[in-house]
Amino acid sequence: MFRGAIVAGLLLSPLVAAAQPAAVPQDRPPFKTSFDCAKATSNLLRMVCNDKALAALDLQAAALLKRARAKATTPDAVNEEQDLWLSQRASCRSAACLSRAYRDRIAQLHAWVD
Repeated sequence: MFRGAIVAGLLLSPLVAAAQPAAVPQDRPPFKTSFDCAKATSNLLRMVCNDKALAALDLQAAALLKRARAKATTPDAVNEEQDLWLSQRASCRSAACLSRAYRDRIAQLHAWVD
């Protein structure tokens, strides 16, 4: 009986392993962002890295920021506005707050590029 349990255990172990979900590597961000998620130290940036919608908003804002800097006659004004926005974004503690902050910034940046 003992020997039969060992044989059954050996036969079932590949099935058990196959039924378990594969581990997601923790050293890679799940979503693409405008910054290196592997180097993200704040909870806020990690929240962006781990939320598909926030990551998409981050990419959109970064692309618009690049266009605004290139198009502006005073790129320093764009940079000052960006610094102010970054300090405002830093006060967010939830995904809803971050989403609002990104959407507001995207609207501001459209004023520079449209």
